[in-house]
Amino acid sequence: MNYTTGLPDFDPTDERQDEFDQQMDAFEKRYWSSSLMNGVLPICHRGCALRVWLVVTGSEAGHVWYDGRADYTGLSPLLTKDGVRASFSSWYLEWLESCLEQISR
Repeated sequence: MNYTTGLPDFDPTDERQDEFDQQMDAFEKRYWSSSLMNGVLPICHRGCALRVWLVVTGSEAGHVWYDGRADYTGLSPLLTKDGVRASFSSWYLEWLESCLEQISR
């Protein structure tokens, strides 16, 4: 889910700076709306405002989602190495395995 509709052009002319600023403010208000994150808990920070969230309510409860909005890539469900939608337990086990691999190097 990447709602970049309404993202203004990045190179405004001096004459249109106010218009660009207004469009960017409206876009960011919608794109960063806290209502998009209702029913989720942050479980991992990947740096630069990139996070992993656990959905705790609704039909997606138990699934893990990636928040790439800081890179304008939106919100997307995480997949395991096998390409299956990640549950908390499958995501956590893969995360632990990755940590153990790094320690053993």
